[in-house]
Amino acid sequence: MNSQLRMWVLGLLCGFSGLVAVAADGVATPPIVPTPKSIKMGQGQMPLTAQSRIVVMDPQLETHAAVLAQELWLLTGWKLETVKLDPKPGDIVLKIDAAIRADESILAPSNLQIGRTQDMAHTISITDKAVVAGWDTRAVCEGTATILQSIVAKDGAFSLPQMTIKDWPHADYSGTMVDCGRQWIPVSTLQALVECCRYFKVRYIQLHVGDDQGYSMPSKAFPRMGTGNGSCCEGVPPKVWTWEELEELEAFAAARGVGIVPELETPGHHQAMGRPYRDLFDGPGCMDMASEELYLGLDTVVGEMCKIFKSAPYFCIGCDEANNGTGAGPWAEVYKRRHAIPNDAQSVRNGNEIYVVHMKRMADICRKYGKLTIAYENFPNDTRLKNDIIPMIWYPHAVAQQYQQQGWTTITVPWTEEHDWNMYVCNGSRLSRSDRVLGASSMMWQMSAVCVANGWAQNQRRSERTWGPDSKLDNADLQRRMEANRSRVDRLAMPVKMETEGVAGGRVIRLQHFLTCRQIFGGQLKVILSCAGLSGGEIRYTTDDSEPTPESLLYKEPLVFEKTFVLNSAFFVDGHQIGAVTRAKYDWNDIVGYIEDWKISGPYTVDGKSGAELFDVAFAPEKEEPATWIPFVPLREDSTVPWMVEFDRYKGFTGDARVAYLKCDVFSPKPQPALVFVGTDDGVKVFMNGKPVHGVNAGRGVTEEDRVAVTLNEGWNQLLIKVNNWTGGYAAKARVRSAEDGRLEGLKIRAE
Repeated sequence: MNSQLRMWVLGLLCGFSGLVAVAADGVATPPIVPTPKSIKMGQGQMPLTAQSRIVVMDPQLETHAAVLAQELWLLTGWKLETVKLDPKPGDIVLKIDAAIRADESILAPSNLQIGRTQDMAHTISITDKAVVAGWDTRAVCEGTATILQSIVAKDGAFSLPQMTIKDWPHADYSGTMVDCGRQWIPVSTLQALVECCRYFKVRYIQLHVGDDQGYSMPSKAFPRMGTGNGSCCEGVPPKVWTWEELEELEAFAAARGVGIVPELETPGHHQAMGRPYRDLFDGPGCMDMASEELYLGLDTVVGEMCKIFKSAPYFCIGCDEANNGTGAGPWAEVYKRRHAIPNDAQSVRNGNEIYVVHMKRMADICRKYGKLTIAYENFPNDTRLKNDIIPMIWYPHAVAQQYQQQGWTTITVPWTEEHDWNMYVCNGSRLSRSDRVLGASSMMWQMSAVCVANGWAQNQRRSERTWGPDSKLDNADLQRRMEANRSRVDRLAMPVKMETEGVAGGRVIRLQHFLTCRQIFGGQLKVILSCAGLSGGEIRYTTDDSEPTPESLLYKEPLVFEKTFVLNSAFFVDGHQIGAVTRAKYDWNDIVGYIEDWKISGPYTVDGKSGAELFDVAFAPEKEEPATWIPFVPLREDSTVPWMVEFDRYKGFTGDARVAYLKCDVFSPKPQPALVFVGTDDGVKVFMNGKPVHGVNAGRGVTEEDRVAVTLNEGWNQLLIKVNNWTGGYAAKARVRSAEDGRLEGLKIRAE
């Protein structure tokens, strides 16, 4: 082993620490997610070495074997040979065995029908060899995901625990949805999501390709599609993928056992389609469902999508929030006379029934292209559609129970997770194991590509209780297993690691929200890129939110920034990208001079006086009389404003009509003018060296900052701030700057 590779292995071991604990008397159970239905641990280990091979016993598995070989290289550094015959000790053997049967019936599609089956199971037997056998290619992929989670790293060596496993999905649909109609999601980010879903056995990724803001799907028949895209949530407007990119994405996903479910939003949330093709895809409030031309267009678009996305048996037609304007178009009366509700001789009578006919027509189009139809539950609940539509149920108040009682097949979509959440217990519904629940999905709405890549992709924890709703893991144990796998799945999905540190007075603050995942910093920021010492390649990067290519900037040394930027980086070997792009958004904020070292005194009150009236009452601190002072405890380091003094956090301070004081000493190396910026909720008085220099008595929020000109003496200067709370929120912040509103050189702060 060369020195570079040895260093990489040591780094890998650090990254794997705690991932698989080896028991003193044998082999510990790996932290597999989702938990296998049956697992029996053996007594030893199967060494995984550079001489190990991947043995492919069926030609259908050759593509997946290449995927597994790359994944094992990323995790161990071993580039394993792929062979077709003669398994030897230390090999990983892949084979298809259609005789493997699940021990329970599974609700799944077959020949465009939903029924019960015992297909889709896999087995794993690890002795001196690791044999993964599956009912089909996808079942083998799910077995190798368990292999990836089970690798043990110890003392510079890798191994697999001896064990036998039998496993299968409880129901077919374990899914996640990514919103590509409101934010631009590059294909590389979708590939990262595919890799993470493959790792946690999430079987389907639903692509919400269009909405009112944007449309990302290419169309050969309608080339202007996507030309009227706009932004959402201050994000990047959706762009249009190329046909070739999506064909590559489909192949990438299929090789990992993940199916991509395309979604075409109808009849509402359609405006990005309607803007470039108003006469075809637009209408009064939603698509004009009384237009025959509309269905010719929809048939064409659905056909194009299905030509690309072949592996998943589902197609989603949207139907969310589309009740405005149904049946209001100019041809509605003619349309109603010409059409009838399915299985009903009565002609269509109103807009609601036009919508029902729309659902049936869309289901027929999907079936024509070999797909079953999924729709959000917001469509008309007409039981004559129950064999044509699979509703995704996310409404609370036991709505799923009502659908089940009417005979629908449903997919569970939780808004939140109750403590006992699973695919049968969700949103107020408690369903039985005999109900027609096809599985569960997670919805990702409006997130940026950075957030998808750095948070959503790896957090597929709902697979635990969709794959096995009777899992005995409590949420704390599940979270521990997810955290144990995080570094490993990151390495597979996005090999380049980004690390940051503040320099030259800088500070780094991580902010995570369901719509964003970014870092805020002030001063200078150092960014270190690494790829765990993988040899033979190079890191290329961009800072303008473009996609890295083999011609992008070559990373050689840590990067230092003092501006807002988006950093995208990728690992390339011989001009070929390995894994997906690692992304991060860094927002520069001028935070120089904020004070985080205070003493606090209070609270002070006067019976019968309002918070506004207390502005004019001088309490002990401003009269330079003895007072009790306590230290300020800054907010946590990852807070966006750790210098914020929130008085409600201190015992006795909470309440209206009260006063608190802040004090600190400010050091200046020479006599000079300066600026004090102060923000308070509510009123404020500022004293410098015992003299009042500013006062505002107003009900306001702390985000407003008053600008106060002061003169600093050479040496230490006392800064005292009075805050009088009117009602509600009660906080303050302040910073000291130069007279030109820049860094004040030589500034020091102390609280004594």
